[in-house]
Amino acid sequence: MNQFLTKYIELKQAFEITDCSPTSVRDLYDFREQLSHIDDLQAKMVLVDVLNLLWFKKSAYELYRSILDKKDPTTFKRLAKLKTDADNCGDFYAIPQKKTPEEEAQDRANLISLGLPFFKYHPNPLETHSFESSDTGVECACCGKTTKIYYEGPFYSIDDIDYLCPECIATGAAAKKFNGSFQDDCSIEEGVNESEKIDELIHRTPGYSGWQQEFWRSHCGDFCAYLGRVGAQELKALGVLDEVLDDPLLNFVKNEDIKTMVNGGCMQGYLFRCLHCGKHLLWVDFD
Repeated sequence: MNQFLTKYIELKQAFEITDCSPTSVRDLYDFREQLSHIDDLQAKMVLVDVLNLLWFKKSAYELYRSILDKKDPTTFKRLAKLKTDADNCGDFYAIPQKKTPEEEAQDRANLISLGLPFFKYHPNPLETHSFESSDTGVECACCGKTTKIYYEGPFYSIDDIDYLCPECIATGAAAKKFNGSFQDDCSIEEGVNESEKIDELIHRTPGYSGWQQEFWRSHCGDFCAYLGRVGAQELKALGVLDEVLDDPLLNFVKNEDIKTMVNGGCMQGYLFRCLHCGKHLLWVDFD
């Protein structure tokens, strides 16, 4: 057994024993980073295992396809399984790691370097897939400019809009031009009384797509930051599962159901974080 596989087995056991704890997930992410810089076939094969365990299904498939021995028929069965998972899941359900403040600051810097405005109520819309990227670029329906990053979330307007650029959302130009909104003003949590905050959320913040009607949480007199789709495994990886339980607003669902919720399943979780006290809150709906 090679050193890379030995280390992977050790990390996988810790991941399973601790039930997807934040520390075990971070260790796997760190190991992924180490392996990605090693030009060795054994290291790359173990990297496929790490990616697969962390639910980077598309990345695992693409790496395995690039390194498999095409003369060995035993590799094709695994390739077919990885391809099915990649087609069904992509990297959309990858297990998140709990980021440090420094890593979150680096994420913001990376988004700025891509030309993305900062949305305080939706701080990483690329990670949540509310924005997508195009190598060739698309034309923004609002400003007419070519953009390589475009909006993929809900937009409530009479007009049928194909593409909007981040800048036209951030300035409010898109909402104004098409008399539209990115959130339904009847589907936001009570407790925010300042009209400017409501306007920013509805007209200048990219939304997210839910199974049913999207709902935006609030806390400490302000709207929360949307962090993305989650199941119980993601909540455990971020260390916030217990924090989101026993929420009066979620009295229509049992704690035990949240503890077994699967990201992408029939019951879907959406995670938010208070901008002021840092508390995490959940919204759930059903397919």
